[in-house]
Amino acid sequence: MSGFLLKLLRESTGLTQTEFAELLGVDQTTVYGWESGRRPLAHLRAGDLTRLRMLLTRHGAPPHALALIGDALEADLIIGDTVSISPAAIHTQTHPLAVSVHQRTLANLITWPLTGHPPAQLADLADHRGHGPRPSSPVISADDRRLFFDHLLDVADRCQWPDDGLLRRQAIYLLGFDDHTESADWLTSELTRAQQATSDTDTQGSLRVRSSAIALAATGDRDPLRAYLTHLDEAQAQANLTYYAYWVGELPGGVLDDHAMIRADPADWSGQRLLRHLLDRLQPGTDQADLYVHTLADLIASHPHLLTTNPALREATRTAVDRMNADTDLMAQARQNLANVAYAVRLSSR
Repeated sequence: MSGFLLKLLRESTGLTQTEFAELLGVDQTTVYGWESGRRPLAHLRAGDLTRLRMLLTRHGAPPHALALIGDALEADLIIGDTVSISPAAIHTQTHPLAVSVHQRTLANLITWPLTGHPPAQLADLADHRGHGPRPSSPVISADDRRLFFDHLLDVADRCQWPDDGLLRRQAIYLLGFDDHTESADWLTSELTRAQQATSDTDTQGSLRVRSSAIALAATGDRDPLRAYLTHLDEAQAQANLTYYAYWVGELPGGVLDDHAMIRADPADWSGQRLLRHLLDRLQPGTDQADLYVHTLADLIASHPHLLTTNPALREATRTAVDRMNADTDLMAQARQNLANVAYAVRLSSR
């Protein structure tokens, strides 16, 4: 990921590989090695990596894309360790998926070579790479892809202790991107185990159910996610809302576990970024449509100022509600949530 990101950044400046190499004082083959992934950027000394970033900045590389280099390096490490190291050889507490709660940008970088979809911050760069038979995203071989998912399945299946919850949950999320029936079958069984192990008042346990349900929704089965939404109590609904706020970057990253993440006070984050994220994803027929609608209703209820102080966001919310009302596959609860949001929009317009 970091090499492909470097290629996008260099191309955004208009510099050729030769020009870029000359400015850095290295051979063109070195730049090619970085961009192709054959010479990992992670092997650079911190000072050399800083100089590389400064050069890109000086020549006009977009700051929002430059900011992803650190996450891209972490994504490389996560995928590299997952593909190359036996699951049994990695202690669960030091596994790269067990270090901290992932946010959307890092997760999207990890899944980029699996889905071909770049993080939102890179969409413009990825769409303007010129013509010719060049990869449009980082490439992972079929063999490495299989090793990646086999490793995740093994790790998720072995991590049964409560202290392994973060590793298990994040492995489950990534397994939702596997198109093999073995993973889908395992996720179905895991959902049953999670439901049996989670009491009605277990907020952290509900996140385990949530991850399994979202992963299954990605495979086309929306029923588990709907069941999860049906049984949410107030505390669990708040945990879902806070998790989404953390996911999109409303809260600082680097949180070490789910418990610390869900303790965040809603008053500590504005909600604007989350609202924009949800409105972008409120499209009829999407696999998480019911969850997006539910989260939107909870967000508006906890942050009513989003509609009263920002006419543009209010109008965008109105448009999204109208668009989602055309979705004939929404669950009844989601339709009620849409009605509640529509009512809030009308009130805020007065």
